[in-house]
Amino acid sequence: MERFKTNQDLTIDTSTLKEMEDVVFSNLKTLKYLRELGLSDEMIRNNIAKIYDFAVDMNNCKDCKGLKYCNKEPKHLVNSVTFKNGIVDRNLIPCKKYLEFANFKKRLVTYDFEEDWLNNSLYKDVSNIRSMAKIQIVKQFKDAAENGATKWVFMKGNIASGKSFFAATLAVEAARKGYFDKIAFINVPERFKELSTLAFAKSPMFDDDIEKYKTSDFLVLDDFGNEFKSDFVRDNILFPILSYRVKNKLFTIITSNYSIEDCASMYQTTNASKPKIEQIRQMLNLMCSKEFILLDPSLR
Repeated sequence: MERFKTNQDLTIDTSTLKEMEDVVFSNLKTLKYLRELGLSDEMIRNNIAKIYDFAVDMNNCKDCKGLKYCNKEPKHLVNSVTFKNGIVDRNLIPCKKYLEFANFKKRLVTYDFEEDWLNNSLYKDVSNIRSMAKIQIVKQFKDAAENGATKWVFMKGNIASGKSFFAATLAVEAARKGYFDKIAFINVPERFKELSTLAFAKSPMFDDDIEKYKTSDFLVLDDFGNEFKSDFVRDNILFPILSYRVKNKLFTIITSNYSIEDCASMYQTTNASKPKIEQIRQMLNLMCSKEFILLDPSLR
């Protein structure tokens, strides 16, 4: 069989070469990209071995359904073609969806929810909502994300009312759309306990974590009110986080089994603590436009 030697130091039989050329020249998106690089048809043919895998990736990945469905080896890597100083080169690079996911994960500085919830879709979730409260919450969330509104969201509901899932969906949507650069979703009972342990161990991580929660552009305080309460937790964890976020007008969502009044009152340990409790109550009432009540799924 006749063989053809390319300028890529590869020897390819002519029938295989023809098949490779057919794949490249039948892919209009590939051709458009190559010609924008400045490659002529002759240059494409002379570098077909380098370009072929790029064309195959362009074809196979055009209808990508998501990272978890990737059947490439190695996964999430695609061929890239460059043309510089008259030389065509090929490299393996992360695919577009992987880079988008990496940026998405980078925005979620902390997330205390199931890994599967990273696939939550706001629009899919909202399409099944019959709760006016959730519709109003979405509107307020979008106002904060798109217009810089600073009013907080306080979601009250019983166990299994879906408030944590819904708050996580909003956090995921914010990360996916790039609405905020730093997003933290924390389970308050777990994180406040962790912070207390770090503080009493005099760990520098206490200040680092407090700073992270205080300064995140978007913070979700999940299951607020069910944490262990003490003067230390109130004065050195809760109050600094809330007061900083109030002063700097940082968007915050709070989910709880209790009302704002209940949450504030539970932190009163002595009569001397009343002024601090009143400050917490005022901050929550000032920043939260209202208490949104989420009903149990069976009652929707």
